[in-house]
Order: sequence, then C-alpha cells, then structure tokens
Amino acid sequence: MQLLWVGILALLFGCDRCGKSAPPAAGTLAASADASASAAGLHEPLSALKWDDTPLDLPPPPETPPGGLAEEGYVGSDACKDCHKDLYTSYARHSMARTGLRKLSTLDTKWLARIFDAGSSKPVTHARSGFSYRPVRKGSDYFVEERLVDGDGVAIETWLQPVTHAYSAGSYGMAFFFQQGAHFFQVPLDYYAGAARWDMDPAYVDGNVRFAKPMRAFCISCHTDYPKRRAGTDDVFLDPLPAGVGCERCHGPGAKHVQTLRAADIVNPGRLPDARQLDVCVQCHESNHSTLRADRGEFSFRPGEPVSGYRVNFVGEPAEPDRFILLAHPERMVDSACWKASGGKLVCTSCHDPHKSSFDQPASWWDDKCKACHADKPCTETQQARAAKNDHCITCHMRTGPPTSPTLVTITDHWIQRRPPPVRPGSDKPARLVAWPDLVGDPSPGPDLDAAMAAAMAREGHPEDAERIAPLAVEQRVHSPELLEWLAGRYGERRELANVARALGAILRFEPDAQETLHQYARVRLDLGPAGEHESEPMLAITRMLALDPDDPSALETEAMYLFRTGQLEQSRPLFAHAAAQGPMSAASHVALAVFARRDGHDADAIGELETARRIEPSDAWILEQLATAYARSGDKVHAEAIERSRKFFASKGGAAPTNATRWLPNRWR
Repeated sequence: MQLLWVGILALLFGCDRCGKSAPPAAGTLAASADASASAAGLHEPLSALKWDDTPLDLPPPPETPPGGLAEEGYVGSDACKDCHKDLYTSYARHSMARTGLRKLSTLDTKWLARIFDAGSSKPVTHARSGFSYRPVRKGSDYFVEERLVDGDGVAIETWLQPVTHAYSAGSYGMAFFFQQGAHFFQVPLDYYAGAARWDMDPAYVDGNVRFAKPMRAFCISCHTDYPKRRAGTDDVFLDPLPAGVGCERCHGPGAKHVQTLRAADIVNPGRLPDARQLDVCVQCHESNHSTLRADRGEFSFRPGEPVSGYRVNFVGEPAEPDRFILLAHPERMVDSACWKASGGKLVCTSCHDPHKSSFDQPASWWDDKCKACHADKPCTETQQARAAKNDHCITCHMRTGPPTSPTLVTITDHWIQRRPPPVRPGSDKPARLVAWPDLVGDPSPGPDLDAAMAAAMAREGHPEDAERIAPLAVEQRVHSPELLEWLAGRYGERRELANVARALGAILRFEPDAQETLHQYARVRLDLGPAGEHESEPMLAITRMLALDPDDPSALETEAMYLFRTGQLEQSRPLFAHAAAQGPMSAASHVALAVFARRDGHDADAIGELETARRIEPSDAWILEQLATAYARSGDKVHAEAIERSRKFFASKGGAAPTNATRWLPNRWR
C-alpha cells in the first residue's frame, strides 16, 4: 500500500490498549481471535453499515482552570485528620493508602537500594522480543537497563532509563515510572515483593512496548484519590499527585461535611443498602472486562450510586472453582454459598475493616467473622486435618495462590468453598460473559449495555455477538466506544480505511476529546489522502489534540510529518524537536532532526540523532544504512563495526526492515 502514510496502520493496529508507543489500536484484542471469523466471511455484513458520514463538527475544546481540573467537592484526606485521628492513622498503614504514583524519594531508601542491588545481577528476558531488563542503582539514582544482545552476548542495543516514581504499595507488586515532559511512562520491569524477584509487568507479557506505555486515567482512577489534571486529557496529571486511595473514594466528596460537621453531609457506606455497600468496593475491585457507561468519566463514580450506572463489569461464566483472576474478589464472593444464603447481605465489610490493613489483623479476627454466622455449625473436620491448616477457617475454605496473571503474586480466593480444589494455572477465557448487575440481581438497563456486552465478548473470542449487534447500534447511533473501536479494528484487518475512519469518527461525535481516537482518526484520514469535504479533518483532529495537550508527542509528530511531507520544512522542525523532547519513543522525530542536521552540514549532530533513533528502533534498515555510511565516511571503525554487527544480527533474524520511524520519509530525503 503506497499511500502517503504507508505503514501507519501497522503502528495503529499492532499494540494493545495498555501498552503502546502511539495511541492504541482500536479493537486490537479481537484481532487474533477473529482471524478464523474473517476467513469465514463474517466481515461482509459490516461493509454496508449505515454510518453518519457527514464532516465532524467538534465543539470548542475544554479549558483547564488555574491549578488544574479537579472533581467538585473533594478536599483530600488531610481534611479528615483532625476529627478522625485514630482512623486516619490506622488507614495510613493500609496498602490502599499507598497505591498511587509516588516519588522514589518518598520511599524507604534502604529497601529500594536492597531490591535494586539484588536484581541487578539477574536480568529478565522478554521471550518474544529478546530484550532483557535489569534494575540498576547508582548511589541514590535508580534506573532500568534494557539490552538486546547477539549470539555472542555482545550488546546490539543498550538503554539506561532513569526511573523516578513507583506505583502500588509493594505489598504484592510494584511498577516503576519515569516522567518525560508532561507525561508519565512505565518501564517493563516490576518488582514482586511476595516472590522477592523482578519480572515483566503483566501488560508486557504478550507484546513488549518497552518505554512507551503512558500512565492513563483508566489505571490511575483506581489507584489514587482523584488527581488534578489537564481538561480533556487522560494522561496529563498535575502535582501534587495523591499518594493512594483516600477517605473520599469510599465516603464521597467531603467539602460540605468539613464545613458543617453534620453526618448527613457525608456518605457512611455502612449505612447504605447492601447492594450499594458492595458497589463501593466493586468500583475498583471488579474491573475485569470493564466498560464505562455513556457520558461517564473515569473519575465520576460517587459512593451511594449503583456502580453499574458508572461502569459495567462483565463476569466470565461459568465460574471456574479451580482458578481465578486478580481483581475478581466480589464475583468470587457472590459465587459462594455463604453469599447466596445471606440474601446479598454478605458484603466486603462484613469481614474486612476498611480502615485497617488485613495484614495487621490476627488470624482469630477472620475466624471470628466466620463463627458469627456459623456458630451453630461447628467444624466437622478431624483435629489432625484442622491442625494441618493451622486450625483456621480461612486456610481451609479460602485458598491462596497465584491468579492467572500476574503469576508471581499470591492472593486469597474469595469463593468460599467447602473443599476448594488446587489452584490450576491458565488464562481466563470465559465461554460467555454476564453483566455484573445481572449476576447480583440488580439489573441496570441502558441502550449501550448490549453493545458493550457484544464488544466485550468479541474481545474474548466471540465476535459473532458483535457482528449481530453492530448494525443496529450504528444505525441507532448507540454510544458504545468499545464496539466502535472493535469495528475499527475489524476494518483495519481488511485495510478498509474509509470504514476505519467512519468508525473512529462515530466515537468522536460522542467523545470529541478522546485523544487516542483523535490520533488514529488523523492518521487514517491522512492515509486516505484528500477526500473532498473530509480534506481538512486530519488537521482538525491534530489541532484539537494540541489544544487539549500542547505537549502531546503523537500529535506533535503527526503534524510535523504532515508539514514536512507538504514541503513546509522549517515549520515542521520545531515540532519534531518538541516531540522528541516529550516522547521517549519518538523515533520519527529523531530521524527528521538527523535529516535536518545532515542537510545543514552538522554531521556529528546527525549521527547523534540517528543513534537515538536506532536505540528506539534498532532493527530499522534505513537508520542502520545511514549510520554505516556516516561512520565509514568519518573513519570511525569502532562504531562502524558495531553497526555491521547489528546488521548481521538482524540478518540472522530475517533481515532489518523499514519501521514507522522512517517509512514516512519522502524518497528525495532518503
């Protein structure tokens, strides 16, 4: 496909939602599962959907107020400290209070030094990509080193990335981040405290996006109090970042209560109906196959409302008694005979004190919770069998073990079983999905529910549901971004770019500030070339992205490419420089800066930019060729030999190839 943006779809449709160097592919999760469906012709009905194909009419972008956009009425946990000192002090020890994105300088420096030093001699290799990672400490500075080595153990590529922030409390696992420009990016390596070892982050197991995964609202919304942020963005968060989940995530906005001190002006979850009590925990602890409802944002849940009005979670059925997934505590609990016998009165806080860490509770605490309901039914097991389990209810009836992912953590299965079977490893691929409100007998209808269900089933390998629902959803303009993203992915498989653009455009009609969709839409429209009334829409989307976030590396790089390709070289140059400074994986920008430097006779600068681009895209044939020529011309034999070694390494793997870092370059600049 020799279009203006040849190769762009490989970028757009080659990575998943949580790991990417650019905005993620629409419907990527369905791509591999749908291969057989494509062969069977299931795509054909999707080619005649009744799209709204009029030009986009986007409203003015939202403005960020001074100090950042914040949720109304929230005052932070410190406002609770004076009146609730004991609860505040106790909760500070809870893992949830320390799950947010925190600077490494705020953590225990001796512990950090110990785990980094212990892991530095044990690199972890990502099996599919061949890159290896290890933690490195230099005094009080911390890094993650990436290496790609050839058959002789000689480094083909090395990247020493500083890390500045940690994510999660470390009780189970801890991820690490760095800040570049206005954005936070994750590194591929996590520390698993229970196993006392480093390994790949679960989001990197299938595909390695290296240092390109940004921190987004979907993740941070369950790890902290609501942060201040740039309006219209989901990846620009402003200091100070909350250290973790605070009082108001369960009690709701506290501003009015702080003023009046009236109990009626704050939510007490213990006084809510049973279903609403459960929903306070379900807002985060049941986020598998999760779909936001129409017109709801990641930070919009309020305690006391049905969680299904905010986010619908789809639960895999039938439930498997011998394996479980990480955030499945509520769905496992409601499968228990205990929950069913309670008539829904058994909720998370029936056993858990939300103000106190479970690690601080003695075993007798949990036994007493069981005996409160089972006092008239004493244990019938033999003393010998009870002693083997330390004579505790939990150790017999709620086994612990690794979830399907990540397998290096140990959690407690909340499906209370008479005799739990051993934990069986494996992936969680359900035969069907059930909406959480239907599972607990608290139905929550809505025009988007069927479409969201269909999209979730498609992502889990059941595309026929989405095929059946899609035509009606499109015709009725149902607001279901997940289904539309899936459709864009389906069209992308067949390179039906016009339909990709229509599906993405349908999302933007409802969500004009969806940054990832804006980026995809701009690039696909550019790939289509001039298209009558849609000709101005690529720049319309890019302009909006930059209005939302002037430092967005994807938008900067895309606009710069457009300007370069249309002969506006000097206008593109500062945009390429800005993108290179903001995005750790902006290889195309470094290539462009190398081209400018070479044109201006600054050969050393050109080599420096090409080496940075090679670090990002070590297998790019054009970059390797340019560096080989430059080093040969300068007589630099050491670096010339290194490039030749790289070329031989990639030749042994099938040969170096063009990448998105260089495909966009016009031929006359090659």
